[in-house]
Amino acid sequence: MKRVLSAFVMLFSSLLLRAETIRLDGVDFHCRVPGHHDANSGIMVLFGGRNWPGDKTLATFRFDVLADKHRLFLLSPSFQDRNYWEPEPWSGKLLKQAIQELQRKYRLKNTKLFFYGYSAGGQCVTLFYQWMPDQVAAWGIHGCGVFPPKLKTSAAPALITCGTEDSERLQISRSFVYRYREHGGELLWKYYRNSGHELTPAALELAKVWFDDLLSERKILFYGEDDTFQIQKMIDVEFRNPLYSERLKDLWKK
Repeated sequence: MKRVLSAFVMLFSSLLLRAETIRLDGVDFHCRVPGHHDANSGIMVLFGGRNWPGDKTLATFRFDVLADKHRLFLLSPSFQDRNYWEPEPWSGKLLKQAIQELQRKYRLKNTKLFFYGYSAGGQCVTLFYQWMPDQVAAWGIHGCGVFPPKLKTSAAPALITCGTEDSERLQISRSFVYRYREHGGELLWKYYRNSGHELTPAALELAKVWFDDLLSERKILFYGEDDTFQIQKMIDVEFRNPLYSERLKDLWKK
């Protein structure tokens, strides 16, 4: 028991040592530094639910293993109120400043970002991506109900998940899925039966495997069809889900 407790204390202490905060204009940006990093290390921005502090987002999402594997810095803003999901007025500029500060401190190259968000954080992801598309490599969301009315770009691979009991967001998300694919985008769509608006372990696990596949530069192995969940060679573009690994396929079909 003492050994287990000691190991837990050591792990908790190491996580604390890897955490830091950047404060800009009264907003805290919580950052988790990977165990190993170099100039080519990337940054993943995590947007939590409405008005979540960044440390809560990092603790809830638990992308630590993924971040250490791929030497990613995890950055989470503590945005509150003032329609922060709309980047143009103020929040987008502040996020870019935080990213630049992180790059300066750790001498990171200006590589493309990865976005993941839940609920209002999903709104941030979809709107921030359209605002700064050239700086985003891939993005994922869960339980999002706000999408850009007009698509400027669909170049980045995307992941959208939602619970079937979150009925309004489900319909809004599904409509956007078709628009993004028809615009030329590569998008994985997954809904969870008998699930509401909550961010579930299943949705987080799928997101982690999806990002891992992309960061590992895996190619598309299969295409899955919306609703039927059949793996087929020929699927209409608007219903087609790209799958990069057996593990991703299994999680998507669950």
